[in-house]
Amino acid sequence: MKSLQTRLRARYYRALPVNQPGIESLDLEIDVARTALVGMHCWNIGCPDGPSVDVDYCVGMGWPQATEEAARIMSAVIRPSMDVARRVGMAVCHVETDWMDQQYPDLSSRRNREAVTSPHRDEQQRILDRAHGPDYLATSPLKSMRRAELVSPVGDEPMCFYSDALDAYLSERGIDTLIYMGFATDMCILGAEGGARPMLSRGYRCILMRDATVGVETPESFPDRLSTRYGIHLFEWSVGYSTTYQEFVSAMR
Repeated sequence: MKSLQTRLRARYYRALPVNQPGIESLDLEIDVARTALVGMHCWNIGCPDGPSVDVDYCVGMGWPQATEEAARIMSAVIRPSMDVARRVGMAVCHVETDWMDQQYPDLSSRRNREAVTSPHRDEQQRILDRAHGPDYLATSPLKSMRRAELVSPVGDEPMCFYSDALDAYLSERGIDTLIYMGFATDMCILGAEGGARPMLSRGYRCILMRDATVGVETPESFPDRLSTRYGIHLFEWSVGYSTTYQEFVSAMR
């Protein structure tokens, strides 16, 4: 692909000196051919094509407010961003959890489905049941969860469960910059397989589109987006940079 250079307005959290930290803005040089847009954990729970929210389970984005916000973001920001990237020839990649490997038997999975035995298993299971609902992996909406159709791969776009699979795809194409969208800001975006920290450790420059994500917000934290804001802060401080949908669109023009 012919090199196409542009500048993306972004920011990061300057930690030093620690008595005067703050937000720093800058323009990042972007080579479209060496950049990929990454959609992370875009689940269809509560979406028209997915299982309904079950109030007896706290799974997916957890509470209804964050679930509804994730659906809105997928429609208003993530899908339009993917369409922009496709128009300019930027790679679009999709990262999902291997919890849904039975829905995608064509993808290689290393998930261990056997029961884990340990002297502390009963206490661990009690806490999991309390947090998510009894036997949630097998009986909650996770059982039939897939990637939301609206933001699913188009053509030969890859979908990966693991960092090494994503890395192999990107390395083969000379891609070194990743722009993240998806869920959840404070959890999977940062640390899950294919997320920003694992890919930073492999040498990728990581950028978060901060209006293309929401954290796992409880009903109490949702009005102020506490989890989302803290996840963005961690990303901007110790992982990479952040930008917005409008800045991305402006750069792609």
